[in-house]
Amino acid sequence: MGLFSWNCKGCDESIKAPYDIPKHIEWQNEAILLCEDGTMVCGDYDGYGRLGSAELSNGTKDPELWHKRCWEEAGQPMKYSGPSDHAEDQGFFYDYEGAYDD
Repeated sequence: MGLFSWNCKGCDESIKAPYDIPKHIEWQNEAILLCEDGTMVCGDYDGYGRLGSAELSNGTKDPELWHKRCWEEAGQPMKYSGPSDHAEDQGFFYDYEGAYDD
């Protein structure tokens, strides 16, 4: 299985895989997972469906994902609001000039 990801509920950018990630967007690898059942997990995303201790590719239905920074800026919402969209760039194929400048 290849790389895959979801978009952040706050900024709509992908949760980034850690491979060759530019320094100015390293923060987009750390994410918060909110699930329908009230489960919450914080951690680094590996690009292959694992966020901290959670296996998103193995039974986590309709995950809601946030970059940790975006989640904090949004007031740290704890209530599940719906699934995140799958990321077209797969959290890795985003190498166009200036796309994620701060």
